[in-house]
Amino acid sequence: MRLVKVLLPVNQHGTTESSAALAFGLAGRSGAAVEVLHAYPSPADRLPYATELSPAYFEELIDVGKKQVELEQRQAHSWFTALSQRLPNVRAAFLPIEGPVTHSVATRAKAADFAVLPAIGAHEDLFFALARDAALFNSGRPIIVVPEDARGVEASSVVVAWKDTVEAARALAAARPFLAAAKQIKLVSVAEYQNRDDTLAMMADYLKQSGLGVELETAAAHGKDVGEVLVDLSDGENRLLVMGAYGHWRWREYVLGGATRHVLRHAKVPVLMSH
Repeated sequence: MRLVKVLLPVNQHGTTESSAALAFGLAGRSGAAVEVLHAYPSPADRLPYATELSPAYFEELIDVGKKQVELEQRQAHSWFTALSQRLPNVRAAFLPIEGPVTHSVATRAKAADFAVLPAIGAHEDLFFALARDAALFNSGRPIIVVPEDARGVEASSVVVAWKDTVEAARALAAARPFLAAAKQIKLVSVAEYQNRDDTLAMMADYLKQSGLGVELETAAAHGKDVGEVLVDLSDGENRLLVMGAYGHWRWREYVLGGATRHVLRHAKVPVLMSH
């Protein structure tokens, strides 16, 4: 499977160094292009909420918003230009889009192989929180979240967190380019309640018939959160974790915690996720 485009959403300050390095590195190795998306709200969307604004005050606020937009565009483009000069052999384009961030990111992610975004622990502000959710929930495409200390995806070792869910199956399918290049593939099932997942062997057999060498591993949670177990199992050099995201309702994980939230915040390696 040949990669065509990697989406890299940025705010006016760009994105994390590790996210940019992964996106450009992945595109460079695969011959894909990087679309650097600067999605930003319009001046009107920046107005403070008020039921009554005088026309003069409204126009003044819009003018301030326009100047802020122009400043943010210059900053984002300067960041892109500096990065492109450091990595001249990667095809990259800068795309500014005015409008709701979630809509812009979700729309452009639909036409990309992966969207690359910082993990929660790497950089957390409203923009990247909105961009992650938009790409994951509204594009139908996978994302790669990148911790601050990650140094690209060589992916000589891929850990696939398997569970009998639609999300896990989609993540596994999206990871095929990485699986094909990996020297080691571990298909891991975390047993939470002494339960056995009969589909683990089935998926291993499917991958072996595809010509991929696969190691099976069943890990006991021993009272730990599944996310903790996955973070521990995937820790190591040149590794990629592949997993389904938010198998439960998202609000349940926000309130009660869950594997996806834990991995988003604590993963030490890049994580390919699909919902």
